[in-house]
Amino acid sequence: MNEPFNIGYADAHVYEDMLPPHYYQGREDIDLIRDHLRHTYGEHPQHKRFRVLDLGCGPGRITTALAPYAATLMGTDKSAGMITQFRTQFPDAEAQHADTETVVHHLAEQRRRFDLIGSFWSMSYPLLECFETTTADGVTVTHTLDTGTTRARTLLTRLIDLLAPEGRLVLLFFDAATAEQRLVTRLWERIHPFPGTGRDFTWHLLLQHLHDEEALGRGQLATRRLPGVAVTPNREAAMQWFRIGHLNSYPELVDDPEVLDEIATFTRAHEHDDGRVLIPSGVHLIDFHATTDRTGHLPADLQ
Repeated sequence: MNEPFNIGYADAHVYEDMLPPHYYQGREDIDLIRDHLRHTYGEHPQHKRFRVLDLGCGPGRITTALAPYAATLMGTDKSAGMITQFRTQFPDAEAQHADTETVVHHLAEQRRRFDLIGSFWSMSYPLLECFETTTADGVTVTHTLDTGTTRARTLLTRLIDLLAPEGRLVLLFFDAATAEQRLVTRLWERIHPFPGTGRDFTWHLLLQHLHDEEALGRGQLATRRLPGVAVTPNREAAMQWFRIGHLNSYPELVDDPEVLDEIATFTRAHEHDDGRVLIPSGVHLIDFHATTDRTGHLPADLQ
């Protein structure tokens, strides 16, 4: 296996080639966001135009669901290749090549405010990077659990600071309990254990912090967990998804015959009769609404 480390998230074309569609109750992940925004704001001709920010935007795949709601649009990603593709797709948008933690801190310092902030499948990375960094040479622990947790909570506090009154933070976050993610966890833990409670640590850290923000009166949190599948046309494509998408072409893993055998066994177990591989998946859809008005929960005659 000769792909450069992390090429799937550095090269937009490799990313688009290896990423399987993810379906939840008959809808692709991007349609979950379209439906959620339509339910929240109404059909496109009816809704207001917002200041929109997409953190970890990649090439702009799910940004297409946010763009119709934007008076101004900003996308950020730590990959130069992804931002290049984003700029091609959204030439009028503001684009920044920087990691999420840096972007959020700078925007907070500038007192920028947004009506709609999205982050889809990507928020786990900056949270994990508060504790450790991973390169082709291995995993390096950068902070203790307490120090890293403080750093992560600072990031999340500043993220909520970016919301304008009545603004919304909308996230898609992977479910670490699925069969797919349990396999990925086992494989990565050959290299180094995840911090805290394990692979689900960043999810629980995020959820707890948003609950704390709600308790402070800074907004209202809604979450929904959906089961689903990632679909590849064949076992070879499924292997590619695991090697490049999940294992980041990390040499010590993707060159290990035992690792490849374990992935092959998993993909065979989830192969459909027609040759497609239906990989068990799960997603958390999160909406944090920066509002202090709770009358909307009341029936109409009591509002």
